[in-house]
Amino acid sequence: MKIVRLMTVLMVFLAFNVFAKAADNAINSTLPIKAADCLIVDDAGNILMVHEVISGKYAIPGGAIIDDESPSMAAIREVYEETGFHVSVGEMIARTYNSAIFACQINSPTPYFVDQTGKRVVMGWSAPHFGKEVKRVLLLPNTARVRNNYRFPEHKWRFPKWVPMVQASDFVLSPREDKALTPFYRGQLHALQTLHSASISSRGYTYVSNTVIAFGGLFTPLFFVFSLAFIRAFHGHRALLIYGAGLLGVSVLSLLLSTAIELPRPYFIDPVFGEQDTIGYTLPSMSLALTVFMFSWFVLCWDKEKQPKGRKRLALLGIVAVIVVSGKALLQGEHFPSDLVIGALMGVGASFALRWVKDLRFSNRNRMLTSARFWLLAFVFNAVIGLWIHKPQIIYLSAICLGTYCSLLCLKLYPIYVSAVRRPAKVTFFALATGGILLLVTGNLYVTGKYAINQIVVAMNCGTAWAIAVLLLVVTPRVFLRLMR
Repeated sequence: MKIVRLMTVLMVFLAFNVFAKAADNAINSTLPIKAADCLIVDDAGNILMVHEVISGKYAIPGGAIIDDESPSMAAIREVYEETGFHVSVGEMIARTYNSAIFACQINSPTPYFVDQTGKRVVMGWSAPHFGKEVKRVLLLPNTARVRNNYRFPEHKWRFPKWVPMVQASDFVLSPREDKALTPFYRGQLHALQTLHSASISSRGYTYVSNTVIAFGGLFTPLFFVFSLAFIRAFHGHRALLIYGAGLLGVSVLSLLLSTAIELPRPYFIDPVFGEQDTIGYTLPSMSLALTVFMFSWFVLCWDKEKQPKGRKRLALLGIVAVIVVSGKALLQGEHFPSDLVIGALMGVGASFALRWVKDLRFSNRNRMLTSARFWLLAFVFNAVIGLWIHKPQIIYLSAICLGTYCSLLCLKLYPIYVSAVRRPAKVTFFALATGGILLLVTGNLYVTGKYAINQIVVAMNCGTAWAIAVLLLVVTPRVFLRLMR
């Protein structure tokens, strides 16, 4: 009996050790290694993390293995792409599912600064994917607040065990400076600093500047979407396709220019504005280019015979909108004045170019910009370019093109090209389209804000972009017909 009890206790002890060890290594896996991550720390135990653009979460630098790379080669490449640092890869300290975690060390002393919130921001502006995939590079402590905003749950509880296994890298506190700017941009920066200082020098200036920033912030994300519903309701689906092609062209060109053109003005730390937003300081200002294009197009397409009055008021509204959008960018230090000038010229040029294409279409009875073939080609072009240069915004634009293509196919099979004729009916049509867009955008913001996972964010944004085109071209006309019967 004693022997049985002894054996039972021994088995329980062994089982406890086995399960404890299994729990300790619960995230270890025998799956093939398809990704590599680098754990980099400073001498105080802070962890180098990147703040991701798409998910908004923190993560240690790393990514998928490409072609015949070894895991260590992939780790070196991914760290450079996301932070701009060259590292030495040490031993593999862990495996999480299909990813290898390496102990890494930066090869040279790396400067950082402390921002207004007390975070240690590492100067990683030279990273190839900085601004595209990575907002900031940070040295963060292993605290509950950081872990709650960390992307990979299988990592964050293991940091206390992993950090002591990594040799500390050399990080150097550096003062803020803008010496990397050329004289051309340094002069513009001085003007922006002066404007910003004036805007906070008195209550009157503060009130005006805050009002401009608030209206400018609201105008940009909503007005362009509402303009699509307005065109569809008051001018028909063909006018919507032509106008949408113009918005698409301006957006894609702006995104390509901001990605492809490298100007001698890296992201930097400014004593007045603080750390610059990576979405800003790009060539050109896309929001201003779209605003100028939209109002220029409305003015150019104005029918004087049907509506002899109102064109001047529309032009005045456009001038006010341009001033508000430009003022917001200048007051917040998002763009240099030269970026705004280039954006405005792009908008005006695009509106005249689109008018020439429109006139050519009607003179030759050509279905360019309104055919399903055009939107299919636009979808393929934007999808390939967006995936190639890792630009999610272009991928979202490709989803709009795909939604338009699907809508045109549906209209060929089940043609309902209804447009409102009388003004009250047009207002009803516009209200239906606008309400549908608001529901789609609100649902998208809720889901992406709740989960904040890259794949979910991209999928939801693409789905919403696709659905907006279908709503305007297919769904709203059918709902409108049922309501009017």
